Amino acid sequence: MNTLLLITAALLGLLAFFEPCTIATHTLFAVRAHDAVRVQRTLALAQLIASRTLLLSLIFGAAAVVGLEALSAGAAMLMLSVIGLVYLVSRRVYLPVPHLEFFRLLPRHDALSQGLKLGLTLPACTLPLVLIVSILSALTRQPVIAVLAGMLFALMFTLPTLWGVVHGLGVKARAFLAQAAALSPYLTTLLLWGAAFTIWKTGA
Repeated sequence: MNTLLLITAALLGLLAFFEPCTIATHTLFAVRAHDAVRVQRTLALAQLIASRTLLLSLIFGAAAVVGLEALSAGAAMLMLSVIGLVYLVSRRVYLPVPHLEFFRLLPRHDALSQGLKLGLTLPACTLPLVLIVSILSALTRQPVIAVLAGMLFALMFTLPTLWGVVHGLGVKARAFLAQAAALSPYLTTLLLWGAAFTIWKTGA
């Protein structure tokens, strides 16, 4: 289960970047940071990576501490299956699911840098991915491994942005991102159903 958790966290972290509601904000951040001077660029990236790593490590670590003793494998499977169906439907029908902007819990949040705001936000379309890793973290009941999963998720989530900040985003890169954003929701749905099946088999 530990290996499954870490592999899943890495793969879903990378997929999180390519979700439609994520690419736009991260592309804009990458373009602005790329045009900034080196010191500002480095600081922006450091703030993004540090805040995102802290947030996800806390979420997955807390899930591991709480565990899933009160939630059966069958219930977890049903929950992920339904979320996957809703996620698929949302590709055709708009569903008003808000982003989780944790930075708003901090004092004077309006004055925070863009890197901190981005790192402390979970876009709506990434929530199913975070949910999968949270459930797997809860099933492991090992907070240290769950925190490591949070670090991997955050690193892979930020890696494409890091590339964009360093190299810039040309015409080919933007075309690739547009195609990825169109395909990623369907892949996410398949992963949700796959996670539901895996959890069911594990708990069976």
